[in-house]
Amino acid sequence: MSTFVSLHVLTLTDKQASLWKLRSLNLSISEIASRLGISRQAVHRSLQVIDMKVYKALTSVATACKVEIKRIDVKKGFLVGWSPWLGVDVYITFSVKNGVQVWFKHKGNCKECSLRDECRRILLSEAEERGISLPKDDRIEPSQLAEIFFKELLKG
Repeated sequence: MSTFVSLHVLTLTDKQASLWKLRSLNLSISEIASRLGISRQAVHRSLQVIDMKVYKALTSVATACKVEIKRIDVKKGFLVGWSPWLGVDVYITFSVKNGVQVWFKHKGNCKECSLRDECRRILLSEAEERGISLPKDDRIEPSQLAEIFFKELLKG
């Protein structure tokens, strides 16, 4: 799994991006409020707005790509779906750094792909933003990194 499409259909304010990043590290609302010096209620309201933006972005991209939605987790910023026209699973992710990414599960030849380095960079960045540890060994192909990343992301 390593083919991806990068889209910038969602923009968060700097404050929203900070909140998103803190929550992606599994901090509680109270911990986020304490770190930012704002009330828990302000954090909760802001996260509701962010969740709606993420939901709309993920579902809009799924619709545009003709992806049947199986599962959405806005708090983790991902959607799992199925592409009937390609016959493959599709993962759509959102992160502050990389925007919305569309990943098509397939068996490819990463070594010959012109997007190999970009795939690797984005996967490592997506994992880091979510606190997921991926091997940094350059011999591990992006398709293998993607398998590890999505397995970890889908837990829970």
